[in-house]
Formats: sequence, structure tokens, C-alpha cells
Amino acid sequence: MAADQRTVSAQRSIAANRSWAMTPNRSERTAAARAASPTSLSYWEARIRAEGVVREQDVAAAAVNARRAHMKQIRARGVAKKASEKVARETERFQRAV
Repeated sequence: MAADQRTVSAQRSIAANRSWAMTPNRSERTAAARAASPTSLSYWEARIRAEGVVREQDVAAAAVNARRAHMKQIRARGVAKKASEKVARETERFQRAV
């Protein structure tokens, strides 16, 4: 079974590389995905408009704040994860020493 999965994975990788090799405009091909990404202001503008709480003239500013909040949340999760991993490593090292 594992060999079949490796074969399928290799075939998909080859197909993806062929597809990208034949793509004349990479930026155009990925534009829709970038616009739908939380890193894009248009993503946050669409979400804020869908909520219907913010006035239209304030949507752009609210989108900037929503994106900032999202990015800070991601950073905070990363910091917390690093701290918990450090505690786990130190605990493991202490237990081996005892």
C-alpha cells in the first residue's frame, strides 16, 4: 500500500511541475487564491461587508484592523507553542537526568 501511495504522490508531483512549466503567467494563475487568503485586505473587506455591522465608508479601515488582529493572533499562538515546547523539552531532559 505504501508503494502505491508513493507512486501516486510522485505522479501528482510530476503533473504539478508540468502544469507550472506550461503556465505563461504565474501571477495571474494564483491571483484568485491570493485574493481569498487572510493575508489579503480584500478577504477581510468581504468578511466585514458580509457581517453587515460596519458602515461602508469604514470597511477599508476595519479590514486593516481585522487583518492586524488576525496576524497578531497567529504570532501569539506561535509564541505560546514555542514556550510549551520548551517546557516539554526541559521536563523531558530533567526526567532523563533523574
